[in-house]
Amino acid sequence: MPRPSPEPSPRPSPAGRRPVWILPAAALVALVAAVALLALWAAALRDDAGVVLLTGAEPFVGYWDVRAGVGTLAAVALAAVVVALGPRLAHALRWPALLAVAGATALAFAVALGAATSWGDLVDPVRGPHEYLPVVPAAAADPAGFLATFVERLAEYPIHVRGHPPGFVLVLAGLDRLGLGGPGWAAALAVVAGASAVVAVAVTLRRLGGRPGEETARRALPAVVLAPAALWVATSADAFFAAVLAWGVAALAVASTTPRPGVRLAAALGAGLLLGACPFLSYGLLHMGVVALVVPWATRRWTPTLVAGVVVLAVVAAAAAGGLWLGDGVAATHEQWSAGSGTGRPYLYFLAVDLVLLAVLVGPAGAAGLARARHLDRTTRAMVLVAAASAVLGAVGGFERGEVERIWLPLACWVVPAAAAVVGDPGRVGAWRAWLVVQAAATVVLATVLRSPW
Repeated sequence: MPRPSPEPSPRPSPAGRRPVWILPAAALVALVAAVALLALWAAALRDDAGVVLLTGAEPFVGYWDVRAGVGTLAAVALAAVVVALGPRLAHALRWPALLAVAGATALAFAVALGAATSWGDLVDPVRGPHEYLPVVPAAAADPAGFLATFVERLAEYPIHVRGHPPGFVLVLAGLDRLGLGGPGWAAALAVVAGASAVVAVAVTLRRLGGRPGEETARRALPAVVLAPAALWVATSADAFFAAVLAWGVAALAVASTTPRPGVRLAAALGAGLLLGACPFLSYGLLHMGVVALVVPWATRRWTPTLVAGVVVLAVVAAAAAGGLWLGDGVAATHEQWSAGSGTGRPYLYFLAVDLVLLAVLVGPAGAAGLARARHLDRTTRAMVLVAAASAVLGAVGGFERGEVERIWLPLACWVVPAAAAVVGDPGRVGAWRAWLVVQAAATVVLATVLRSPW
């Protein structure tokens, strides 16, 4: 497919027209102000009786702790390369090569940020007593028994296991039975899968949007790679969840656009399996999975979605036959949440936190792009707005109160392509690079001053 030259100069704006940078700049200022105001609001709430906040770095989960090392230097070097070469390569590379470069760069950037001062920094988040690994030996020894008794024994498990379905534990148990157990393999699974979501989203935008979708993905990819979401890709289980949802949607997009019947059926079945696994990885994916419905809306082809939907129902039925009815799992987890600190988290404060942190995850370029979303191609705009609306739904529902740096990863990867809207004319390479500098700076600064548990 021929690619446009990045050289043409932008057309001069008619007299009196608002400069294109006004709305993006205002969005960036509003984001910085919102983070600062939330920090002040948290300080005012902290002394109120019965109020449960986070860990001291509100609105983030974690602690303020300035630290840097070899990994930080590697991240800065990678960011500099993306800023310098990204805009040109995004237009010059053939599509398969661009996907490979974007995926590899996203992986390298996430690893560099996660291993800021040592390799242990990358693995430590999965080693904690509240994580999934403590339950893996029992699940590996008897996967069927673990699934069948999951709800009745839920109170015995660590916090993260109590807050999620049993799917990720069973995935880790499967790795353990293959001889790939332990924190190193668990971290590798999360980081590699999470970085691959960049590729899945780009594939989806091209499949659904055709030439305009591909051009949007090309403009967005450098900013997507540098987004602050990379800080929580390395390392949280939600990065794996994001990848499963993203590849499920990508497979559905392939099934809905390919002219080859065999590929269409295989892709629809694969999409059903991946999307069917989602609610058994995180209950939040029940509402986040609405992004998949953009596929039939964009293509006007419902048959692949219906096939995938049948497979999703078959997965749910298979889990029920194994002893886990999804509704019982949701109810049991909600009971655990209500008995813990969840209800002590002020609703209005965390509603604001949840929405602002989605903007933080997609970075300055992504947040600024949202202010110009109408300039995106039709399909990308729909995907961005549906993903953002799903986050609003989750925040308004009040169950995801804080900790959304990781929880929103499955949605952030669909929102961050809005960054393409701040590029405008592909010939405006200087403005593009300026936004990439701001995007990279936000990510590296956060990685340097915030010690997150994930």
